[in-house]
Amino acid sequence: MKKCVIIGSGFAGLSAAVYLSKAGYKVIILESSPKPGGRAYSFKDSKSGDIVDNGQHILMGCYKYTLNFFNEIEADKNLLFQENLKIIFLKENFKTFPLSCPNFLYPFNLLFALMNYKAISSEEKIQFLSFFIKLFLSSGRELEKFTVYEWLKKENQSENAQKAFWEILAVGALNTNTKRASAKIFADILKEIFFKGNKASTIIIPKLDLSRTYCDQSINFIKNRKGEIYFGENVLKLEDENSKIVKIITSKREITDFDFVISSVPNFAYKKIIKSEKLNCAFEPEYSPIISVHIWLNENLLKEKFYGLINSSVQWIFNHEKYITLVISNAGSLIEKCNEEIFKYVTGELEKFILLNPKAISSYKIIKEKKATFVPSQNIIKQRPSSATKFKNFFLAGDWTNTGLPSTIESAVKSGKIASDLIIDSK
Repeated sequence: MKKCVIIGSGFAGLSAAVYLSKAGYKVIILESSPKPGGRAYSFKDSKSGDIVDNGQHILMGCYKYTLNFFNEIEADKNLLFQENLKIIFLKENFKTFPLSCPNFLYPFNLLFALMNYKAISSEEKIQFLSFFIKLFLSSGRELEKFTVYEWLKKENQSENAQKAFWEILAVGALNTNTKRASAKIFADILKEIFFKGNKASTIIIPKLDLSRTYCDQSINFIKNRKGEIYFGENVLKLEDENSKIVKIITSKREITDFDFVISSVPNFAYKKIIKSEKLNCAFEPEYSPIISVHIWLNENLLKEKFYGLINSSVQWIFNHEKYITLVISNAGSLIEKCNEEIFKYVTGELEKFILLNPKAISSYKIIKEKKATFVPSQNIIKQRPSSATKFKNFFLAGDWTNTGLPSTIESAVKSGKIASDLIIDSK
């Protein structure tokens, strides 16, 4: 039986491990932390005793690699699927603006939803329609020289339309502001969401915490096929000989009995373990942070599972009944502030948008991911490395590799599938 050592157990590493295990490979996962999940994990909150996620992670119906992965490990039952796209957007004073697809033939239901989205004017809706027609007919290559902001301005998307729709979507998908992100990669995302069928635009939310949603199922799948996973074991160095990786040095041992190696750790962690000039990566991105704020309430009057906020640095509110989770993408302006300052800011937003009485708050937890994703500018997109390397038995996985997607869950899972396919096809 061929053996593959996988460094890291986030979405990318687990995806690669599951597909290799299914193909009959012996998988050995080395994870430096005491738990699987990478940047998408769960923990027990010390005050409430609740199991919460490090941040709110959502999926979309167009996430074909992620949904296939969940099907493989039989975790699809842990997801809450929308029948049709429905998002309740909020302006200040709890003014609601639904973007809701009726239950009739695609794409007319999606067109109906956009034309009935009351946060934008009739004139802006005409520009919306023109925009989507051009997008459908475009290859996207001409967008490589534009930022998202420049593209939207070029296509006569008003400031209001950008605030009420485009910025929420772009910042949520790309985790950076529209003046820095590549228009080409945003156009590719829009095509996947809006032009690939009714289900592609729907939003999918885990029913359970992330550990129970996918981590436990992945580990069980791998172990049931004789795979092994070792927590708290740091990979310190990879040694090469004759264009192959021949030794893995960890904080606990030296490993030489393997056929293949996949590194699925983030780029900044990868650079710490790579000593060979042949494996150095020119990918030097700028990172963008995400802040998640869990707030426990004595009384929760919210009815929907989630809300989008118009013209706020807090893009989303997710409703877990006992507590709510606020997501701040592109959080560079807040990331260095202390928790008390961040909490004061987000409670001010809650007072404006959902008319929340601060006295209803019983406790809170703030989680900062300083290097949550890389900024997908066009020059950085072109630098992303492929999965294959100069060493014939060594492969890369991770949302930062060249998947054609921004650094999302879908990109991470796809990268794991790409790496596993390269190994399987090398027979």
